[in-house]
Amino acid sequence: MSSGKDDSSRASTSDNPAFKLWVEDKVPNIGRFAYQLGISIKKLPSFQRACLVKLEQELHQWTTDQAEVRLYQVVLEQLTIQSLETTNLDEQNYLGFHEDQELHHALQKLERDQRIAVVLHYFHEQLTTSTTNITGKSESEFINSMDKGLRKLEHDLQLNEQQLTQRLQLLHKSYQRLVPPSPIEEYLEQKNKMINERSITLLETQQSHKKTIIVLVATSIFLATVIGVSFLFNTHSTETAEQTQKQQSELGTTEQIEEWRNQYKKIKETSPKRLGMSKQEYEKLSYVKEADAEMEQWINDKSLQSTATSVISLQDAMSRILQKIETPQGMVDSLSGAAPMLSEDVEDFLLNYAAKTDELRVFADRVFQKYAEEVKSTIVMGQLSPEKLLAEAKNYPQELRLVIEALPEYNLFAVAHPQKQHFRTVRNTTELSQQSIINGSWEAFQYLDFITKEPFFDEYGFLFPLEEVPDHLTMIEQSLLEEREDTDLLDEVEVAYHQFFWQLLKGNEINPVFNEQGQVKLEYRSVWNNIAVSNPLAYIMLPILKEMEASDWTDSKAYDDLEFHDLQEAVALEKSAKLADKLPNGNLMFEDEVVDLTDFDYSRIQDLYKSFSVRHDLQLLAGVSPLDVMFMYHYANKLEDPETQWHLLAESSLKPTLSVYKQQWQKIPELTEKAKWVEIFNQANKQRVKEKIYINPQLEMNNVEELDGRYDLWLVTEKDAIWQIDYQLYQTQDLSLDGQQFINAIEILYAKFASDHQPQQLKKASPIEIVAVFFKAVEEKDTETMKKLMANEKDINYEVSFDMFEFGSFSDITQLTFRTYFSPEERNENAGSVEIVYEGNSNKGSVNTHFFLDKTPQGWRLSELFY
Repeated sequence: MSSGKDDSSRASTSDNPAFKLWVEDKVPNIGRFAYQLGISIKKLPSFQRACLVKLEQELHQWTTDQAEVRLYQVVLEQLTIQSLETTNLDEQNYLGFHEDQELHHALQKLERDQRIAVVLHYFHEQLTTSTTNITGKSESEFINSMDKGLRKLEHDLQLNEQQLTQRLQLLHKSYQRLVPPSPIEEYLEQKNKMINERSITLLETQQSHKKTIIVLVATSIFLATVIGVSFLFNTHSTETAEQTQKQQSELGTTEQIEEWRNQYKKIKETSPKRLGMSKQEYEKLSYVKEADAEMEQWINDKSLQSTATSVISLQDAMSRILQKIETPQGMVDSLSGAAPMLSEDVEDFLLNYAAKTDELRVFADRVFQKYAEEVKSTIVMGQLSPEKLLAEAKNYPQELRLVIEALPEYNLFAVAHPQKQHFRTVRNTTELSQQSIINGSWEAFQYLDFITKEPFFDEYGFLFPLEEVPDHLTMIEQSLLEEREDTDLLDEVEVAYHQFFWQLLKGNEINPVFNEQGQVKLEYRSVWNNIAVSNPLAYIMLPILKEMEASDWTDSKAYDDLEFHDLQEAVALEKSAKLADKLPNGNLMFEDEVVDLTDFDYSRIQDLYKSFSVRHDLQLLAGVSPLDVMFMYHYANKLEDPETQWHLLAESSLKPTLSVYKQQWQKIPELTEKAKWVEIFNQANKQRVKEKIYINPQLEMNNVEELDGRYDLWLVTEKDAIWQIDYQLYQTQDLSLDGQQFINAIEILYAKFASDHQPQQLKKASPIEIVAVFFKAVEEKDTETMKKLMANEKDINYEVSFDMFEFGSFSDITQLTFRTYFSPEERNENAGSVEIVYEGNSNKGSVNTHFFLDKTPQGWRLSELFY
């Protein structure tokens, strides 16, 4: 990517693509620069027009050196001429974040010279050598003004130097996202006639004087700035009549222009019906207005007469405009057309698609809220049913019916709002995500995944279960950590990441984080603990969690001192590889290794095993490879030494006592008989959970189905590089072979519990026994007992559950297998899942069903069904 200086240098010698790059990069800053210095959004268009008039008058005088500074000089001159000062202090927040608007207001209160110095240095990256030309001040005067301005900002906002620098960097990003109102239409109305006459005269007389051509190019650059057209002129040689004739032959023909007009017209004529809205509603859409304005600027007759527009430039522009006016589904369909999109255009495509679907989402949501009463007919089991909404669309008022039927054209689908009794819409990107041009780009695929899941919250709180927050948050963070520096596609993702995190920690008036007793709510405590699974999030959360737990979840200085942008600093440190040093076990390393198990005999760990099996001193494991600890665990199994195995297991609320463990212990088939090789890698297999680091050695099994909880082990260390086996509860019962004793015990247990539903009857029952009793209740159609075996008795409408879930009978069960599981985003030791294999009917054969279970104060209970 060329620098601004290179573009300016080449532009002065009429490198025409460089002209376009330089103009597009520099001139739009007029609006931002003026806004940063205090011009209100309302007055910005007229101010920009005054600047553009002045610039046009001087275009032919520009030299290479002047080109980089003249834009800024003109803005400062117009500030003086119009006597405009800090006039946007009382405006609404155009920057999105309260902290950015606060700093923007503080800038406006600086003295003029101080404000200009800070703005030029921090938001326009101007060196002091350039600023002396822009401001007319010496280097020492400029630096002095900037220092005074920075000190005043620190004082007014109560920030230290580092904090202010971070805030200025974030404000810079918000300024870059600000799109100043365009002065194009009014300016063109005033200037178009003069430009037309000048351009037509130049083309018809076919002047050969070089300076004349430079003036035409300069005028063309100005037009490119305000109407988006690039012009191709050759200024290295004198234009002859033949060259001019050749240039004119490259102009878009009347037939081409007419064809583009017809395509555009057809899209506009068919879109209202496809989108299920009236023509008047369609014309009010922002994306339609923007496309209309750009279309008019490009191929209206006067513009074609006044500019030497190349066929290639016009084709590129029309491709973009036709894409802009299309519906979301029309955009997706265009990717399969005769002219495939280039990879360099993917970012613009996705940003256009996201903005358009977002606008249509707002439109559709407004309609759904309007007819909230009508759609209550879709309620099934207390929930609005999207499936029933589609099935009954024909019965609704026309406005609602048309929107429902048009949702595929919007690339949206309806879902039930989690807090309110109305539908909302989310993006349906299934078809778009399958396009090779999209999934071939990592950033594009990540961005598409992001916009598919957003919005994450609204004024009522999070739009998905709170327990899913860690997964979403870490997914977004990973995208930011792996983002390339040469793309801006994920800027929106970065903003959402900070908002997401802040909402989780601070809540809002409708959904406060603290309860009436001043304690953090239980559900938030769990999620706060579960998000500390990456270095940046752990860096922020560990001090807060430590202080909150010490105060019974009422108070934390780290929480009170938390700044909105602290997380960004943590991410920046992680990307620069400087954060690990600040975290417990941050630089924990071990050797990458692959071990062939074909002839493995455990000789590498036998001496260590001999010492450890005698003393069971964990300090003997300090610095030992996690792979060797895993080998010791399996070697203990081979030697039928459950006591040593028990000491190799990390502490857990589920870990039984040594005596119980030895009583329940069963030998498993030898590792070397089941696996081909095992590997371990620092970067691929390591996972942080708060202060602890987990590692999962990867096994290649002879039979992939045999990789169960007995072999798929995680190891964990908390301090001193001492690795232990992460304890996971694993139980299995085969009822098809020798299961009669188990079946008899379950029938007795069911009879006792079903008689009075006293919790103590099942207090010590194992997870698989609880599930077996549940299926016995299913067999007896005993819905009351089923209800009592659920962690949340309201989860299921038991009167209809038999038909919905097609439960099998207890007598058909052939296998029960329960295990707890490692999940970095949800470290709940008192949860697991059971797999049930039972014989279905003759058509279905063997059926697998899964349940989630939670350990409650009454014992293990079923929490959720899934297939």
